[in-house]
Amino acid sequence: MIGMKIEYDDNKTIIYLYRYILDFNDIDKLNREIKNIFIKLIKVYHLNLLGYFKVDIYENKKYGCILEIEKIFDDFNIDIIDLKLVIHKSVDFYLCLDDYLFDYEIRNLQVIDNKYYININNLDNFLKYIEYGKIIYKNELMDKK
Repeated sequence: MIGMKIEYDDNKTIIYLYRYILDFNDIDKLNREIKNIFIKLIKVYHLNLLGYFKVDIYENKKYGCILEIEKIFDDFNIDIIDLKLVIHKSVDFYLCLDDYLFDYEIRNLQVIDNKYYININNLDNFLKYIEYGKIIYKNELMDKK
């Protein structure tokens, strides 16, 4: 089962692809795969994803991939998708919680700015907690320390 979630943050579109691992060995195939995701988003969600984009791809073997899409060039006459891909392999993803869920399964819990962070690699079943928090996928956590 592949899950997809879309969020908007400032001028970025963030696509969470649960259980979706991309092949980074063939850059042309990767480019086509990302463009196919764009086409699906255009058709299903009617998003304006034509133009030139920077796409940061964050990969975590346990979770899947997160795409952070930022439009670099916007020309209303362009009807193509052009991509600049930036790959971040084997990134630690954290589950950020406002409240601590008392569970003996949780280990290596970090508390920063009254928020609780758990590396999802340390959870046997992070899906039972995901509805209570947010996935942190960049160096946001390290910046707060």
